[in-house]
Amino acid sequence: MEKAEASCRAFPLFLLVMAMRAPDEWQIRLRPRAEDAYESLRRDGLPIWLADVLARRLEQPVPLADLSEGELARLPDPGRIPGMNRAVERIVQAIEREEKIAFACDHDSDGIASAAVLWTAFTDHFGVPAERLTVVTSHRLTEGYGLSMPVAERIKASGATLTITADKGSSDEERIAWLKAEGVEVIVTDHHLLPAEGAPSSALAVVNPKSPDSGYDPNLCGAAVAFLVMAKVRSRLLETGLRQHVESVAALLDYVAVATVADCVSLRPDRSWINRLLARRGLALINERRRPAWRVFLAEQEGEVTAETVAFKLAPPVAAAGRMNWADAGFHFFIASTDAEAAYRWQLLEQENYTRRQVERQLRLSALTKAEGHQGQSLVLYLEEGHCGVHGITASRLVDIFGKPTALFAPSAGQDGLISGSFRGVPGFHVRDALQAVADAAPGLLCAFGGHEGAAGATLALADFPRFVSLFEAETRRQLGDAPLRPVYYVDADWPAELLTLETMDILGRLEPWGNDFAMPLLIGRFAVVKRQLVGRGGHLRLLLEREGRSFPAIWFNTTGMENFGLGINVGRMADFVYRLSVNHFRGVKSLQLQIVGGAPAS
Repeated sequence: MEKAEASCRAFPLFLLVMAMRAPDEWQIRLRPRAEDAYESLRRDGLPIWLADVLARRLEQPVPLADLSEGELARLPDPGRIPGMNRAVERIVQAIEREEKIAFACDHDSDGIASAAVLWTAFTDHFGVPAERLTVVTSHRLTEGYGLSMPVAERIKASGATLTITADKGSSDEERIAWLKAEGVEVIVTDHHLLPAEGAPSSALAVVNPKSPDSGYDPNLCGAAVAFLVMAKVRSRLLETGLRQHVESVAALLDYVAVATVADCVSLRPDRSWINRLLARRGLALINERRRPAWRVFLAEQEGEVTAETVAFKLAPPVAAAGRMNWADAGFHFFIASTDAEAAYRWQLLEQENYTRRQVERQLRLSALTKAEGHQGQSLVLYLEEGHCGVHGITASRLVDIFGKPTALFAPSAGQDGLISGSFRGVPGFHVRDALQAVADAAPGLLCAFGGHEGAAGATLALADFPRFVSLFEAETRRQLGDAPLRPVYYVDADWPAELLTLETMDILGRLEPWGNDFAMPLLIGRFAVVKRQLVGRGGHLRLLLEREGRSFPAIWFNTTGMENFGLGINVGRMADFVYRLSVNHFRGVKSLQLQIVGGAPAS
């Protein structure tokens, strides 16, 4: 451990060497450390290396309970969210009157998990017959985002008198007003930023923790907001005597955990200890295998499900259905009542995910070819043969390579002359604010847009694309300046080989969930390259590395098309890597594996 502390002290010099050696390919920055938090964690008895890592993910000291506590009694009253009480009263009234209710949910993993939260709460907990409920999702490729007009028309056709949105609705005043005029009341539950004109005025209630007057954690995902509404509905049903017994809705936190991880909301304890609590409890439920969905999924896994398992193995197939076609398969997988049904649904999801990977691979190669030599602070590309369902993922890959805010556009299916784009940002850049700035500068240019700080979507006319590119570039320069942008790796330390062990991983595992805003330690180090092998049909690189007399298996995912971007790692040479520790499970045996995220030959 003394070596670990010494290496941390010497680290800034190594960073300087790395930054000087390869300035055109990557930037290495030491993640800043909150010294007050570090000293507090040391007083709590944490080892130096662990206190150092955690303090680099905090801005202020936090109780250890915020890192690992799972007591739901700590949750603040959801009534602090504006619109909550009015929404709850109307939902209870609809249950009492035996009205038909529609759930309008987004087509991504958060939206599908939100649908599962609502459906399961009503059917399994509140005793509402399934025939009085309907779930309405949208088709990403043909109907776009939000509560679009085709979705509103299907809601009307369902005969529902009340609609509850989940993970969308905050920017859909026009369609909500239409539904209201048609006799359908709408309750919005959402977590997206409200538009400049404010919450939709035609909605009966808008439950969104990002509302300006909200007194609740604004970092929740859509499924978490839906869960809190259901928790309040349960309490109200018991208070009014409409139900004598209602099982705790805490059983729905498995869905919330999936959404929290998949939607990349903050897991940082001094920003959202609530997200950490919900995800931690939900992951525990998944590992208990109570639902058929989890028994089927876990049958293919070795070891316990972690946030990483959800992010890389569960969420992608669930999201793939919504990317490539209708999202219903993910919803039916979540709520499957038998193992056989869950297995059938999971097979469909995996097939969709396989197709998604093939499309993404081709799109990534096309995008890289078009992006090569591209100038500017932003990277905005139009791909005539693109696929809107995988643009977000591909844009993320380009951000990793170029370090610039990126958007990929393709023709909007069923909308002649219109193109749709998916955006991904970089640290210090607010994507939705950038789109708002473009909309303000050129009213009418954007047909629709919405999203978050790090990701967003927009639709515009193909004829307006050059103008949009210019305006978006100007806004990027306003936010980020004119200094050349490159991929940036915010690393924690150069750990000695003695810390690269399964014991270290066990300690880190006790601090689950790791994820967005609370990433697993990102390390840097120089290794000898002993073996190199392309795997996964050439899409990934498997390595055997050596350091301080110890060998370390390593994997570098998604290296396709990166040969011209500094890959050049050869056997028999030393190379510098940025990597994370991971655990590889094979036939019941655990072993340590380094997960490479960046690398270059050592000079």
